[in-house]
Amino acid sequence: MVILMAELQAGKPTACGQHSASPSAAPVAPGGPDVGPAWQLWKSQTTGNEYRVLVEKGVFRAEWVNVPTDWAKQGAYLRTECRRMGGKWVGTSVAHLPCTSGEGQNARIAKWCDLKTQTEIDSITPQRVAGRGQGASKIDCEQCKVVETSWSPFVWTRSR
Repeated sequence: MVILMAELQAGKPTACGQHSASPSAAPVAPGGPDVGPAWQLWKSQTTGNEYRVLVEKGVFRAEWVNVPTDWAKQGAYLRTECRRMGGKWVGTSVAHLPCTSGEGQNARIAKWCDLKTQTEIDSITPQRVAGRGQGASKIDCEQCKVVETSWSPFVWTRSR
């Protein structure tokens, strides 16, 4: 068992679903006014990562856009898709990220893994998205299997 690098390591939110929707309509906040034009850029106050977000017709979609260049060349991604359920948004995050073995200077990428975790969003306003993400705190890199998870809160604010 080893610890997975990136967003999943510290229980940071990851993306839900692997859907690549086209930006066709303005996002709508739950029970409230428009969040803004389609596909807005948001920044995680927890990780500094930036996400392209669309909320429309009861579906929240997000995709990590500032993936490190060397990871992007390997096809790394984080995508989230959540659906409105009562007063919150619930869904899954899928990721293709490096799984590392070792620690510190001895850390090395053992394998690239496809992983799935859960995401819950409690609040979406024109300036803020808040919720919690399930992170893979331990993973078996050989099998790309999540062994241990934990939940962490997150806040995203409009980036531009």
